[in-house]
Amino acid sequence: MKLLFSFTLLLSIVFAAGSCCSHKDLPVSLAYNCQGIVHLSENGCPFYIEITSSQVEGITVGNKIYPIDLADKFKKKGLNLQFFATISKAKSPEGCSIDGVAAIGSVTAIP
Repeated sequence: MKLLFSFTLLLSIVFAAGSCCSHKDLPVSLAYNCQGIVHLSENGCPFYIEITSSQVEGITVGNKIYPIDLADKFKKKGLNLQFFATISKAKSPEGCSIDGVAAIGSVTAIP
């Protein structure tokens, strides 16, 4: 009985410790990892974002990305945005000449 209790306690500790430390997908910092300027109807794209600041591997300053699911309220020419970005394997619109496609989230307009 004592052995069963010790084993159960040990397993509980192992699972608790593992669940606390296994969130590798969480951002290290809560700061936004990209900034950019919105462009409309250029390069054959309905819209795209020109990157002005990036901490994402594969997205560099000057890149033009097509953002997946950008809310209509942010589709304004010249609008400066900050956001989280992840490179996507999704296709860009036909004829859209850009450097890549990215899933973006937590979008905020900045002055």
